[in-house]
Amino acid sequence: MTQSAVAAFVVLLAGALVVSIAAERVRIPAAVLLVVAGVCAGSIAHLHLPFAFGPTLLFVFLPPLIFEAAWTIDLNALRRAANRVALLAFPGTLLTAFAIAGALVMLHQLSFVSALLFGAIVSATDPVAVIATFRSVAVPVGVRTLVEAESLANDGVAVVLYGIALTLVAGGQLSAVGALAHGVVAVVGGTLIGIGTAALVGLVLRATGDAEHEIAATFAQAYLAYLAADRLGWSGIFATAASAIALRAMLRRRASLVENAAAVDRCWSAAAFVANAAVFIATGLVVPLTRLLDAPVLIATAVLVVLAARLLLAAAIAREPRTAVTVFLAGIRGALPLALALSLPETTPDRGVLVDAVFAVVLATFVLQGLPLGLVVRRLYGTPVSEPSRQAAPQGDAALAVQRRRPRG
Repeated sequence: MTQSAVAAFVVLLAGALVVSIAAERVRIPAAVLLVVAGVCAGSIAHLHLPFAFGPTLLFVFLPPLIFEAAWTIDLNALRRAANRVALLAFPGTLLTAFAIAGALVMLHQLSFVSALLFGAIVSATDPVAVIATFRSVAVPVGVRTLVEAESLANDGVAVVLYGIALTLVAGGQLSAVGALAHGVVAVVGGTLIGIGTAALVGLVLRATGDAEHEIAATFAQAYLAYLAADRLGWSGIFATAASAIALRAMLRRRASLVENAAAVDRCWSAAAFVANAAVFIATGLVVPLTRLLDAPVLIATAVLVVLAARLLLAAAIAREPRTAVTVFLAGIRGALPLALALSLPETTPDRGVLVDAVFAVVLATFVLQGLPLGLVVRRLYGTPVSEPSRQAAPQGDAALAVQRRRPRG
């Protein structure tokens, strides 16, 4: 059993590598082509995943993906964009979730609690697909940081809201004040866990100068922060992101803390590539094409509200039209909503309809936003970035020798 599962995963990864190279050649976002390839393989060849998608994504792939994405964020640009990131991630995510819930209730598609659960799931954007595209295009560091940081924070807020909605669906009693307090504690608690984990790993790094030890310590940090926060019922996503950002801040004050920064960055870049490729092709494999139109009114309403809410938010925070276009197209829904949907308990009311509708929304946003993202962003901001310019992108962090991964679509 173990041998066959490992073999299936290797085949999955090999296929993802081939598709990623093809996407780079035809200049289509790799995430989009990987999902399409997975959909075709699942629908035509009837291939199946060798692992349970929901739990595997949430506890195996998500921690390193979140850590690596946060690790490469420009700290100076993040400080400048903090207010807009907070606006998009906190009230923006809540606006999207409640707008979807309200529309579905008005059209008598779902009960309020089921509609809110669905809204929480599909309000989570996909930072991985966006980051992979941005790192192959000359997007200004401020815009890139805004979208990347918002995607990470948005996912954290969406997962917290998902937990609150699950409590309500299961019959739990939670007032508006109680729900707000729960959300604040989950976000703040997760952030504190992340900062504490970074401090702990910082002490470990002071005792070693070997690249292998530094790489292992940062990988342990990503999982430790996520799992510790999740164990306490707090946000694992905020914990992991805060952990990476806090360690980077520590390195700015003491660059010698990681003596082999270039090796650490290269290792994380390779790990992120493997995780990205596996997650996106797996996303396609779990999408059931035959069931995508089982609830046409619900799906059409959800897609329209998701796009309209994203457009409204992009217009509200953008300082120029091309930033608004970029933020709008970056609102792709991807692997995390699928994982949350597939992780719903079997006893959840309307579970089948919710899962199928989430699949449809994810696929629609990949086509409507993800497919044109690379082309539009290249037209807006210029030609693909060369390797040296990407290394110089994180202003003020030159001592870290941060190396961006090469373009992947």
